[in-house]
Formats: sequence, structure tokens, C-alpha cells
Amino acid sequence: MKFLYLIILVCSFHISEAQAIDSTITKTPQELYDFHTLKQKRNKTAAWILVGSGLIMTMSGLVINSTDEAAEALTLGLVDIEEVNKGDWLIYTGGATSLASIPFFISGSKHKSKATLSLKGEQNLVGNITFRKFNNLSVELKIDF
Repeated sequence: MKFLYLIILVCSFHISEAQAIDSTITKTPQELYDFHTLKQKRNKTAAWILVGSGLIMTMSGLVINSTDEAAEALTLGLVDIEEVNKGDWLIYTGGATSLASIPFFISGSKHKSKATLSLKGEQNLVGNITFRKFNNLSVELKIDF
């Protein structure tokens, strides 16, 4: 029986998560809303800057490559043009920059939902008992053998 308890205890470690929260510092719902709104705006701004700069770099690389190909076509291939496709590194960097904006968009949407939840202040009801100002509701089940 002790072995069974040990197995259950060891297997439950990967499921549980904990975070130390300082109970002396509590923020009002308005402060939480302001914090998450500010974070959301900053993340969206950073994401749009990354998308815009990535698109500009990609388009610049495509223009550079097309001018190289046009110059080669203009000379009918008689003159060997060195370093054809000079804009490839710009295309790759622009694509990577645009892809790097995705986590910022995701984080911004998470902060937006947290901001709306901070002002709701809903109550948790279990039977006739009302729990106020709790973010999470937990239930304990005790089994005696």
C-alpha cells in the first residue's frame, strides 16, 4: 500500500504547478487592467513593427534579385554578372523577422483576455457558499483506506 502511495505521489509531480505569490502586495482590479492593457499595447506594437520591417526586407531582397536578373537578361548572358541573387540573405532575414512577430501577437491576445477578466470580478458559487475575490476554485477529495 505504501508503494502505491509512492507511485501516485511521484506520478502527480508532473501534473502539479506552483507559484510563490507575495500576499502583502495585492493589486486592485483597475491596476491589473491597466498593467495588462499596457502589456498588450506594447506587444502589439512590437509585433506590427516586426511584421512591417520583415515585409520591407523581403520585398527589398526580391527587388534586388529581380534587378540582377534583368541586368543579366539585358546583356543577353554575354557578360557574366558576378553575385547573382545578392538579395537572398535579405529575403531570409525578412521572413525570419516576420515569423518572429507571431509570439508577440499571441502574448498580446493573452494580455487582452487577462485585462478583461481582471475587471469582471465574478463570484464563485458552490452550493450555498459564495467565494469572492478568488481567481481559482479547487476541490479536495479525501479517500481513506
